[in-house]
Amino acid sequence: MQSDTAAPASRVLETLYRQFSGHADGSASQDPRAHGRKAALTSARIFVLDESALAPHTESNRNEGPFVKRTLLALDRIKDRLENELDATAGITEREVGYRAGISEAIVQVMDIRQDFASTR
Repeated sequence: MQSDTAAPASRVLETLYRQFSGHADGSASQDPRAHGRKAALTSARIFVLDESALAPHTESNRNEGPFVKRTLLALDRIKDRLENELDATAGITEREVGYRAGISEAIVQVMDIRQDFASTR
């Protein structure tokens, strides 16, 4: 049985994954920007899943300090990967413009989640 403070990393990453999933679901628009944005949020979800696979799990909050640090590091790694995606995409085509917008949106969400998580610890 897990306590309310157990496994903060997995809970934070699950929240972030749900946010990216909720924003990616939309109409079946033929707009290249919309397709690019959806692709960006799919990439963001994959980055979160990668970090979730490495997220620490615990039954006790006795050693919460290391889990908080790992969670913050996981969020930083996700943000770094998103920033690399942003840098690697030129934004020449409409799809790329949408992709860059989606990646930028995802970076803001990661930063918000990180700030909220850090302020509650």
